[in-house]
Amino acid sequence: MASRTVFPLRWRNERLRALTAEVASRLGISQNELIEQAIEHEVVARGAMLSDDLRAAADRLAELTQEQYERIQARGVESFIAGEGLSEPVQSRMTPRAAAVDSVAVDRPAVARDVTAIYRSARAELA
Repeated sequence: MASRTVFPLRWRNERLRALTAEVASRLGISQNELIEQAIEHEVVARGAMLSDDLRAAADRLAELTQEQYERIQARGVESFIAGEGLSEPVQSRMTPRAAAVDSVAVDRPAVARDVTAIYRSARAELA
């Protein structure tokens, strides 16, 4: 039997706990399966909204006139200059490096997929 990852739920809402148990029972599935399905649907739905928001923002930017674009750039430069006069919100400090860390190579996968591709992939898996 394969081991399963256990994620204990700490319910803050007893009514939600009872509703989850009732719905799962009526569907003939476990509460965990119901919760996994709900999370998957919610993530896909929110991903679609994010994708739509990003596409709408990109469309609005593409429709800017040169004058509008230049005004936005000028405001950005002014904001940057004003911010340079403020104190740093996070103060830097040196931290000692462990010898073991210097000799270990850290591999990080390159993130090449955008939000739209992730959304489409998840949507295709649900279909």
